[in-house]
Amino acid sequence: MLHVQRLRLLCELHRRGTLAAVADVLSYSPSAVSQQLRQLEKEIGVPLIEPAGRGVRLTEQALILVQHGERILSLLEEAESDVTASLGEVRGTVRVAAFQTAALTLIPFAMEDLQQRYPLVKIEFTQGEPPTTMPGLVSSEFDLVIVESYPGYPERIPEGVDVDKLMTDPLWLVMSEKLASPLDADSDLIAQLSQANWAMELADSVPGMWVIDRCRRAGFEPSIICRSEDLLVHRHLVEAGLAVAVLPGLALAELGSGVARFPTGSGLAYREVLVASRSSTRNSPTIAAVRASLKRGADVLAQSAVES
Repeated sequence: MLHVQRLRLLCELHRRGTLAAVADVLSYSPSAVSQQLRQLEKEIGVPLIEPAGRGVRLTEQALILVQHGERILSLLEEAESDVTASLGEVRGTVRVAAFQTAALTLIPFAMEDLQQRYPLVKIEFTQGEPPTTMPGLVSSEFDLVIVESYPGYPERIPEGVDVDKLMTDPLWLVMSEKLASPLDADSDLIAQLSQANWAMELADSVPGMWVIDRCRRAGFEPSIICRSEDLLVHRHLVEAGLAVAVLPGLALAELGSGVARFPTGSGLAYREVLVASRSSTRNSPTIAAVRASLKRGADVLAQSAVES
C-alpha cells in the first residue's frame, strides 16, 4: 500500500523541480524529503528519481505515478469536502493568499464578514504575488488565491483549478495636479509624459509589462525611478510630485489631496480580480463561505468606487 504523504512529496517534486524547493514549501528538511522518497521507491519497487547534473529528475515510472497520484490526492480532498458538508456546520480554517491591494481591502472585509456570519471559520492569510501563490494553490499550500488579470495578459489557470471573478478594478493614470496642469486632457496623456519619471512594478510582472507596453505604444521608453511591488510606495512618490504611475482603484482609497487621476487611454482600462480554488475543494462549505465573503467585499468596494 502506497503512503499518501510520500505520494504527495513525489507530486510536489514534479511541480517544484528540486528537493530543496519541496522541503521549503512543505516544511521538511531536504534530507527528510529524500528519505521519504526512498521509502516510496521501496513501496513501489522501482527507482523514482535519478541524478541529473547537480539535481535530480523523475524516472518514467515516477511520472506515471505522479499522474495517478494527483488524481488520488484530488479524490481525497473531495472526500474531505463531502464529509464536512454532511455535518451541516460551516467551520474550519481556510488558507488564503493575495497580492497587496487585495490584502489591504478584500481580506479585512472577509475576515469581519466571516466573524458575523460564520464565527467558526477562520482565515489564515499570506501575502504574495500570483507567480508564487498560484503554484502554492496547486500544491495545497493555500486553499484560495486572489489573482489579477490585465488586458492582454490573462492569468494562466492550471489544470484542476477553478476561477471566479470578484470584480473589475479600473486602472488609473495618477500624478500630482502640478504635473497634470500643463497637459492637454483631450490628447493622449501617456504620450505627453515621455519626460516624466515613473513608478512601476517589477519588469517581469504583468502590471510592469502592461504599463511599459502602454508607454512604448505612445512612442517612448519610460524613465523609471522606482520599481516596487509595494503600491503604497508608488502612491507616496505620486503624492510628493516625484513620479507618475498607473495604479488600480483598490490602491487609491483615501488618496491624498493634490493628486489627479485620468484614464490610461481613450477610455478606462480594467484589471480583473479573481479568486482561484482547486476543483476538488470547490464544494467545501467552508471554502465556499470564504469565497462568498470575498465576493461581498468586492461588490461593496466596486460600488463605493462608482459613488466616488
